Amino acid sequence: MEPLIIECALNEQVTRSSTPHVPITTEEIVEDALAAAVAGASIIHFHARDPATGALLHPGTESYRETMRAIRRVDPDVILYPTYGSSPTPEERFSHLEALALDPEIRLDCATIDPGAVNYADYDPERNELGWDFVLSVSHAEARHFFELARRHGIRYSFTCREPGHVRHVLVYRRLGWVDDPLFVKVVLSEHHAWGMPPSEEAIRILTRGMIPEDVPYRWMVYVEGASHAPLARHAVERGGHVRTGVGDNPLFEGARLSNAEQVTRVVEMARAIGRSVAGPEETRRLLAGKPAAARGTAGRT
Repeated sequence: MEPLIIECALNEQVTRSSTPHVPITTEEIVEDALAAAVAGASIIHFHARDPATGALLHPGTESYRETMRAIRRVDPDVILYPTYGSSPTPEERFSHLEALALDPEIRLDCATIDPGAVNYADYDPERNELGWDFVLSVSHAEARHFFELARRHGIRYSFTCREPGHVRHVLVYRRLGWVDDPLFVKVVLSEHHAWGMPPSEEAIRILTRGMIPEDVPYRWMVYVEGASHAPLARHAVERGGHVRTGVGDNPLFEGARLSNAEQVTRVVEMARAIGRSVAGPEETRRLLAGKPAAARGTAGRT
């Protein structure tokens, strides 16, 4: 198996009430990013947050710039990328990506795109209630603008796939010539939402080997919210996939409130247990630009 790529999601929309380990201020994000990188994460993802309220900043260009420059001064190699919100036009929606790619101290070379729409409302089964109600939507026109921007600036990107239709969109974009091989597919599963398939090894198999033709080169990464995160991360490690972990997705890891670096360490230990190496930033860049050793992988096999 090729070396394991570990991505760490530092904060997302997680609050202090969920865990004291979530970084929100610039200083906290920088400290956590560097610690996660030392622990073994080659990719760091975070949201720009208002230091006083914790609210998401969009587009947050200056906040991302300040934080990424501070990280780069200590670790010039680790791969960094931001989130994105909603805007009236594609140009506005992804303006921060272009600004960060053009910044000589940052040279953004990684991003992600949600290829479609999903009703993102969270669900509390104990109370039998729907909570935060939000429809995440990326139109084909917005996706195409993103792909053109990424190609213009040499940005590698992943596809955040929460629904089977998202995988189908990616394959259509490939046939249209909008995206380049190899594909980097994030299989997103959640116990906290009603979208997509419930987290399981079978769901991973369906969204990868079950839907992606054999002649399409791709890599897959698991991104799971809920108690099944750790066992499905282990499944990915053992089956040739890659893993996203971090406080931003899971304030609890196997029932414990771990820091971002501690979560990364747990995943590194999973890899070491089977003799699989962990990719550093430069190796990750080479992997994402090159054809996978085995395009089919073994996702979902038992």
